[in-house]
Amino acid sequence: MEDSGKEIAYPSIEDICEINRRMIEESDGLFFPPDNLLNLNSLEYILTNIEFPFYEMYTTIKEKAAALAYHIISRHVFNDGNKRTAAQAAFEFLRANDVSLFIDPSIVELTEEIAENRATQSEVLKWLHEHQ
Repeated sequence: MEDSGKEIAYPSIEDICEINRRMIEESDGLFFPPDNLLNLNSLEYILTNIEFPFYEMYTTIKEKAAALAYHIISRHVFNDGNKRTAAQAAFEFLRANDVSLFIDPSIVELTEEIAENRATQSEVLKWLHEHQ
């Protein structure tokens, strides 16, 4: 997909908020209406940067997915459900762009390590490459 020339399908703020709502509904947690956002500026920042990267920071679909997941967690975008939302958002972004991903239980450990500042965005990218 990454070399196909096909236009990339990017998520919107509303898409990411909807993923968060679904994650909270499916596995419980706190949801503060209307959208559970704690840090809108951070969500806007990462969505802008994956679509229009400064200095060609994110040139591949997987780099963009890794950045999306990492920053949703590390910047604590939502009141609750950041780890679940980040993993699901990356998965849906990749799927929308015809990139398959095998998700296994190791994603839980990775998202927890990001939240604890023990995993980097590069490690998320490595995980994505290992799970294609």
